[in-house]
Amino acid sequence: NMSFKLGEDTSTNAEWMKKATMDNLEHQTAMNQITGRNELQPSADGEDGVAKAEDGYSWTQTEEETEVVLPLAKDALAKDIHVKFMPKSLKVNFRKESVLDLQLFDRVDPDGCTWTLDKVPKDADARNLVITLEKCSETSWPRITK
Repeated sequence: NMSFKLGEDTSTNAEWMKKATMDNLEHQTAMNQITGRNELQPSADGEDGVAKAEDGYSWTQTEEETEVVLPLAKDALAKDIHVKFMPKSLKVNFRKESVLDLQLFDRVDPDGCTWTLDKVPKDADARNLVITLEKCSETSWPRITK
């Protein structure tokens, strides 16, 4: 048994937590060499360029960034959009109505976050709000929300 200090040892910024993913992959690789198998732990949600669909939006991630894609109407303009980046949350208003309010899994750097309004390829009736969140800790999130 181990004793953990709540808030310190259980934080996603705890040193052991940062190392856990890589240590696990190294162990799996060693076990694969011993057994002759070629199995790895499945990717976390939103990794490997595969979007994770949520209610009204989707997201992908790397260890450095999380990208949120929110579909909007084809007549959406930048002046219709207000995005508020906070260290632990993301809020999006479209035409003064809240369309997204997330309590994020971990901290982001608001100064490193951006958004763009993109046309949807092969769909002239839609536009996407693409939000890029810069993570404070380089690690994969198991989910986007807390």
